Amino acid sequence: MNYLFIELSENAVRFTSILGESTEKKMFSFKDKIDYKYKEQLDSFFNEAGLKNLDFDEYSISWSGKRSSLIPTNIFAESNAKALFNLCFGSNVAAGDIDYNRIPEQGIVNVFDIPIWVKSFFVIRFPRSVIQHESSHFIRALFMSPSFKLRCALLVYDDFFQLAIVKENNVQFFSLFEYQETDDIIYNFMFTLQQKIYISSMEQIDMYAGVGCSDLVISELTTKIQSLADLKNVPLFVNTDTITKSQLQCV
Repeated sequence: MNYLFIELSENAVRFTSILGESTEKKMFSFKDKIDYKYKEQLDSFFNEAGLKNLDFDEYSISWSGKRSSLIPTNIFAESNAKALFNLCFGSNVAAGDIDYNRIPEQGIVNVFDIPIWVKSFFVIRFPRSVIQHESSHFIRALFMSPSFKLRCALLVYDDFFQLAIVKENNVQFFSLFEYQETDDIIYNFMFTLQQKIYISSMEQIDMYAGVGCSDLVISELTTKIQSLADLKNVPLFVNTDTITKSQLQCV
């Protein structure tokens, strides 16, 4: 089986192609952030990267946006995606941009917004493609192995990050934060642990580089977390392909 996994944000896109035993990654940063310009840049990159002429059996697209909320399934069943999204983020988003993914293994639904150009571009070109929010893949990735111990995970992009805390195979906390400097990440990270009274019992920290996030940011963040006195004995792992593996489970 041949797969094409696409991780997409408003700033960058990363393609992971799996052709038999061969895996290759390609990344591109968007220069013009206008709907029709995104499509032009993606078309151009597809041609230059040689992806347009390749035949894949399965396609998976993940959208990385700053607005995503996990809703218990029973609450979602009593409402709808638009009402719940508006409750969390306000009503200034077009109804057609609001979508959701069910995560039945956790009994939750991820409600989010996604630009209409994403669907129009990829569905036309890859009708069999599966499009989900990267938060959904992120949550699934955390439970690809048993998660009984208390651990937290950060999925970092170039201007925002996702923070999840899991224990006993359940999500204890999940949120997205914007940042300008890595110190902003440290502040929100530590503030959350303090509010949840998790600092003294934290057993593991996982970090993931989202599309568009530089190696420098991950390196700087790793150094700062490891220098925190309260977490100096907590093992920290930097992961590179867990989100891709999670996408593989969804096709």
